This record gives sequence, C-alpha cells and structure tokens, in this order.
Amino acid sequence: MDDRLRHYGWLSFEGWPDSEVHDYLTTKCGIIHARKLPDGSWTGLLRLLYTLSVCMGITPTDVYQYRWCFEDPEEAVYLYKNAVEVDEIPEHRESLVGHRHTTGTPLYVEFDQLGLPKWR
Repeated sequence: MDDRLRHYGWLSFEGWPDSEVHDYLTTKCGIIHARKLPDGSWTGLLRLLYTLSVCMGITPTDVYQYRWCFEDPEEAVYLYKNAVEVDEIPEHRESLVGHRHTTGTPLYVEFDQLGLPKWR
C-alpha cells in the first residue's frame, strides 16, 4: 500500500499536494498523463489495448468516475487538454468507441442502426 493513502486519505485528493497526486497517478495507477481540472477534479490519459482513454474524476481508489475511450489518440488528447469539468462530454468524438461510468446514468448515449444504445 502506498503510504500517501495513509497520510492524506483514501476518499478524495482533497488535502493532497498537487505534486503528490500527479506522482501517485503516474507511478501507481497506470495514468500516462495527469492534470487537475479547474473544477478541482483530476483527469488522466490511460492506454488500453485498442484505445486511448480519458479518465475523468479520478480518486485515490477509483481510476475514473467517467472514462471515454477513443480509437484516435488525437481526440483523446484534445479532451484531456481542454476539459474544464468532470462531467464534460467530448466535442470531438468521431472515434469514440465507448465509455464507462460509475455514476449510474450516462452523460452521453449513442444509438446503433436499430435504435438501441451502443453502450451502457
């Protein structure tokens, strides 16, 4: 277990120095780039097998509240660099292939040719 979790807390990054959060995310959580959003939440880029994902709302124990998965890394990087809040919906989403969330209700839904939601 990382000593920072004992020292600063498990539930949120509140009270953590930003440099410690950045180091924790990039060395312990697999995040390749991390930054603090203006709303105080954290976002980061996470490489998956076939996509580059943008993880929004990262906490010490959850790597995302919302994760957007893009085939085109440029679209992922655009969202990562330009997001201002945790609930942001990507502007550029031509290569969006899915998303995951822990919120219970998705922020964005796309439908297939049968009118069914592509993701849940």
